Amino acid sequence: MTFEQLLYAEILAQHHSMQKAADALHISKSGLSLAITQLENELGVKLFERTAKGTYLTKQGKQLLASISDILRFKNNLESTAKQIVARDYQKVTIHYMNTLLKPFMTPFTRNFHTKYSQIQLDISCHELGSIIRRLHSQEIDAGFIAVQQSDNDWLQHLVFTPICDTKLKLICSLDNPLSQLKRPIRLEDLKSQKFSLFNDRFHDILFERLQFQGGPLQLVLRVDDAWAMKEAISKLNTVCFGRTLQEELSSSTDFSEFVSIDIGHLIDDNFKLGWLTNPNHMLSSKVQYLMADITAEIQSFQS
Repeated sequence: MTFEQLLYAEILAQHHSMQKAADALHISKSGLSLAITQLENELGVKLFERTAKGTYLTKQGKQLLASISDILRFKNNLESTAKQIVARDYQKVTIHYMNTLLKPFMTPFTRNFHTKYSQIQLDISCHELGSIIRRLHSQEIDAGFIAVQQSDNDWLQHLVFTPICDTKLKLICSLDNPLSQLKRPIRLEDLKSQKFSLFNDRFHDILFERLQFQGGPLQLVLRVDDAWAMKEAISKLNTVCFGRTLQEELSSSTDFSEFVSIDIGHLIDDNFKLGWLTNPNHMLSSKVQYLMADITAEIQSFQS
């Protein structure tokens, strides 16, 4: 079995035609047919059914196609990583962040790429806190960027949290929502008639449960990790959601300025800190530290 045979099988599965697949691969139809037959014989499985209407995966072929694609992807990743490692000072940097905070990670990286980070492969993605904690413990990632309350530090399980700025939690609603018309502080009974949509955020869940404990059951209609989807829910379903000040400005695209932000500090603890979460047993390289410092400066610039 060769990578070439696996590639042929993947391309044939896409084109459903020996001739079209052969043309895409720049080989002869007979050469493709022979390679597929050899692969089937080696695997002991008939991958394709050849008919007058075309060549299609068998039931067994469909089950194996995902594994074939994975093998080819891993091969490509291995080759790509090997090439990059050859380049001096190459380094992969992996940072996971909690919902919507993409802008301050991309801006300093792209701004300083040619002068400071051309030898870095940056991997950034949005994850829930539990996932970030697990990956830090297993040293799969270099750092996480999170929002926490002081009372929740014990939950961080021997990781190091380095705060960089303060933020407050608000309740966000549309201008059409009755809450936006209130001339007094919001009350627990005001929330009973509201529909909630929550970001996938452990602390939002905790605060939602605290509100229910104090005031009774509340209606939750959506849980999501995308700011655009949240905006759609607020606009079209008239939901309310929790949002942290500053975090909106750090979102990559969605503008929540058309909505109303309502103070809830008199109902629950609305104080949070944004900062880095790292594993003290994982030594951060100078490049990672430089990038984290640039990201920190970018975030703090929004507070000034």
